[in-house]
Amino acid sequence: MRYSEKEAVAIFEQLKRCSIDDPDTLFDTEALPGFEELEGDTAGGILALNPENPWWLKCVIKIAFKSPLRQWTGKKFITSFNEGKEGHGINLFKSRYFPRLFKFDTYTKNAYADDKPCIALDYRPYHLLTFGLVDEVRKFKDGQILGRAYYKFPWRRQTWFVGYFVLCSIDKERIMI
Repeated sequence: MRYSEKEAVAIFEQLKRCSIDDPDTLFDTEALPGFEELEGDTAGGILALNPENPWWLKCVIKIAFKSPLRQWTGKKFITSFNEGKEGHGINLFKSRYFPRLFKFDTYTKNAYADDKPCIALDYRPYHLLTFGLVDEVRKFKDGQILGRAYYKFPWRRQTWFVGYFVLCSIDKERIMI
């Protein structure tokens, strides 16, 4: 299922009213999205950040993803990650100068949280601001994907849970009202 941008925004607003524990339950669905569901543009929204994030990480997130000059709007899935293949994608921003930024590779792996399959969005090969970032995503409804963002700091052994985001598959053909 694909949504209009207006429908996606309504889904984000509804999910933002949930407690931090609700996304944990949704992520436990263990359903993997196929490339066909995500292909092309998705609308995205940050649901909840880890309240234990250090102050400086909160600042980096605000500057990189919520700045007046550049607001994160979703992701574009460019090549297929089905059948054991590695795919590619990029983040989308509402920005005059940087509408696409932060490339990632996509592949199937076991999740940090429960060691069960998920789709990884791995930014590490691209060595930018996102050099330690790996997102893990699962489908919780048709056309709706829940993601958990993790960061591997060089001085820590474990990956750090940063927060949750949601993606909705967008139908560019639908007229926005």
